[in-house]
Amino acid sequence: MVRVMCFSATASFAAAGGLAVIGAATIALRPAPRMAALAAAPLIFAAHQAIEGTIWLQLHDGAVSEALIRAWVFIAEVFWPTFTPLAVLMLTRGRRRRQGLGALAVAGVVVSGHFLMILIQSDFTVGAVNGNLRYDAGAPPGDRLAGLYLLATVAPLLIARERFVFAFGVAVLAGAMVTELFYAHAGPSVWCYFAAIASLCAFFAVRDDNRSRPVSPTPRPGL
Repeated sequence: MVRVMCFSATASFAAAGGLAVIGAATIALRPAPRMAALAAAPLIFAAHQAIEGTIWLQLHDGAVSEALIRAWVFIAEVFWPTFTPLAVLMLTRGRRRRQGLGALAVAGVVVSGHFLMILIQSDFTVGAVNGNLRYDAGAPPGDRLAGLYLLATVAPLLIARERFVFAFGVAVLAGAMVTELFYAHAGPSVWCYFAAIASLCAFFAVRDDNRSRPVSPTPRPGL
């Protein structure tokens, strides 16, 4: 299995800082319980980029922590395929949509389990190749599940009724298409840009949900 990421330490930490600000602003909106998982997404993106930045720094020093590499791979390959359909399932009310999301959640668990086994069984290395970070595992290629991975991480967002959750999915899908068409040699090299867009969509989705909730009337003082 091979994954490539195009970043410098500066770019990764800048992305992490910007995403953290968006994440904090999203949490500050006090999202309803059904929106809680989606609201956490920008902060998870921020943590992922911070890990990437630290890997860059350690690589420049000559030795990279295996734990950091595994943490990056875990979030990228194991976490998102299960988290995404479950997060959308939490905020979805329609019975048919929930049934579809349940099926996608099962697909996500299969993908996560597949990559978790690779993560457990393999020794990962990382190196800089043409300005990119290349993550390698001593295991058979796992790209045969690439389509199922995309299905689990994008389709749930496109099923949602909420306009900004749908926009979240469009941004992620656009990122996958641009990467495949123009940056296939570097994998998700535009991840920072599309993660930022996706995080903004999460913020606006929570804001819209808050505005749509009925306001409880202020109780009048008793006589």
